[in-house]
Amino acid sequence: MFTARAVNRLRVVACASRMRGQALVLGMIALLVLCIGVIVLFNTGQAVNKKVQLVNAADAAAYSAAVQQARAYNLVAYMNRAEVANEVAVAQFVSWYSWMNFALRGTDNFKDAVQAIAILFDFSIVGAEIGAALQEVVTVLNEVKTAVQEMRDVMQHVFSVATTAIAILNDAYSKASRLITVGEAWEAQKIVPDIIAKNTDGKAQLDWRGRTILLKGIQEAITYTRRYHISTRSADRDGAERFANVVMEARDGFSKQRNGSIGPIKKRGGTDLIDYKNWVGIDTLNVRFKWLCGFWGCVININVPLAWGGGAAVKNPPQESFRSLASPGYHSGSGWNAGYETDNRHYDPYSGALRNNAASSLVLSSPAMGGSDKVWIKTYGTAPGLQDYDDIDPNKATVPYLNGKSAADNGVEANDVGPIFTVLVEQPMNTVHTSDNLDGLGSTDAPATSASSNALAKPNFKVPDKTLADQMTAVGSAQVYFSRPRSLFANLVSPGKRELGSLFSPYWQARLVDTPCSVRHGIEVLYAGSGVTPVPLPCLLH
Repeated sequence: MFTARAVNRLRVVACASRMRGQALVLGMIALLVLCIGVIVLFNTGQAVNKKVQLVNAADAAAYSAAVQQARAYNLVAYMNRAEVANEVAVAQFVSWYSWMNFALRGTDNFKDAVQAIAILFDFSIVGAEIGAALQEVVTVLNEVKTAVQEMRDVMQHVFSVATTAIAILNDAYSKASRLITVGEAWEAQKIVPDIIAKNTDGKAQLDWRGRTILLKGIQEAITYTRRYHISTRSADRDGAERFANVVMEARDGFSKQRNGSIGPIKKRGGTDLIDYKNWVGIDTLNVRFKWLCGFWGCVININVPLAWGGGAAVKNPPQESFRSLASPGYHSGSGWNAGYETDNRHYDPYSGALRNNAASSLVLSSPAMGGSDKVWIKTYGTAPGLQDYDDIDPNKATVPYLNGKSAADNGVEANDVGPIFTVLVEQPMNTVHTSDNLDGLGSTDAPATSASSNALAKPNFKVPDKTLADQMTAVGSAQVYFSRPRSLFANLVSPGKRELGSLFSPYWQARLVDTPCSVRHGIEVLYAGSGVTPVPLPCLLH
């Protein structure tokens, strides 16, 4: 009996020993799974953190490139606006100079009329005192005439210097805008790698694939604008007319129209841009009325020019006479149609100064007293007038004034779609702190093969990283677009209309956008061309 009990006790001990061995195996398996889970969790966290960092770097670089380009467009817009303001200043010079010639002629004519009346009174004994008083008036008018003439001569010299300086400045603006629109886009090649390096501690890079994609955005930014040439050739007329319309509308009220009338006495005057290069101003004052004698059927027709004057800003020396330059006027005498929402009017040449009866013919033959040379405001060196300028390509934005047509009718196929800069950021996986790139997580040594050796290789906890071309990548895109804050300019455009972008309005901005499908497919092609089979990038077809 003792023997049976002993045997049973030994069996229980052996069974417990076997159970303890199985628990150890299960514990080792659980520990191994836990280690693998920790490693996977660690790798996932590292990959996600690095991916977020690369995405942020790509977005920051793309946005920086777009902001830089938007600033370039705004700078060109400010230069174009400065040219417009300068041309308006020249128009004001010509307007004042024409008016001074008009005032000088009017003073001289009034003096002659008073003197003639004084002589008539001198012939009569009763009117001798009146004649003497009128002679004193003539003396005063002579002094006024001399003062006006001296002031006119001073203005001619001052305005000539000013218009020369303006012509030089506008020429500089024109050349600088060309340099900015072409050269500033290439700055993205310098900005983007710098932004990437700063946001990734220098570990990520813009390799040849990224530079190829970025180059597409640079070319898009350059071709988004166009150089418009100012000439009378039919090929350049649309661009020249576009700039001329902006300048003509920007004129101040005194330059646009210097009109007035009292009964049959009519004053007409205005300043226009002729052939895109020369500002010409004309002022006329004429009295005209007809009176029917009644029963006898006679007609009394009075048409008397009272004053006239003109002026023009031209390159020295003048190549033509004032008559040939000023006549027949803007658009071969048809005048100018404003066509703007805030000023939709028709303006006759020089606001009707060439249609003011007898004074109109006299102003063309004798626009200034003191000789034909006194009619000119001379520009030395650089040619005056409009200069070549940069603006949005016709297919990208419509004309900056209303012409009764829709954007599509004006050839605009894509509104508000500016150039897009796409940045492809790549970082080698061996620089990402995953388990595969950390020391101390085991060895890749093979187990010992010697039968006499009991040494076993260290366990290998490294999980190989598998990425596209052994790189971790991220893509970011940003777009340049135009948007004038409507809240700041509520009365500028009707609520149902929208202002289209141009390089006359400095309201270009940047925004992050989804990477276009065409660019994503281009990235796939670049990876496939380097021997890597890429995973198709999802995108929405628009």
